[in-house]
Amino acid sequence: MKKLIKIVVVLLVIVLIGVIGFSLWSTKLVKEAAALKDVSIDMSEVEDGVYEGHSELGPVIVDVKVIVENSKIIEVEILQHQNGLGQTANVIVEDMVDKNTYDVDAVSGATVSSEIIMNAVNDALQKGLK
Repeated sequence: MKKLIKIVVVLLVIVLIGVIGFSLWSTKLVKEAAALKDVSIDMSEVEDGVYEGHSELGPVIVDVKVIVENSKIIEVEILQHQNGLGQTANVIVEDMVDKNTYDVDAVSGATVSSEIIMNAVNDALQKGLK
């Protein structure tokens, strides 16, 4: 019986260490995602065209295609979104098109993915600057 209790205690400690470690790692990723550098984009300075962008941080990797016409974001297509253990934030692109900017609110519960998608769109738009 004592051996079983020791095994259970050891397993609980291992799980607790894993949860704490994951929490610290996740918090670090959120801070790093918020610190990503974006170039301020004035859409009137972006030429019409199709541009691809890329961004990654930790397990989150995003590639996008952005279509610009008449200084408007017409479409943002996510070509690749590897999001590790987090939820996908793909719906964020609808806000980008509606608001004509890459700089929109992050999706709750998918902060890192949201920040990486915004950064990838910013990367794409930079390629179209006059």
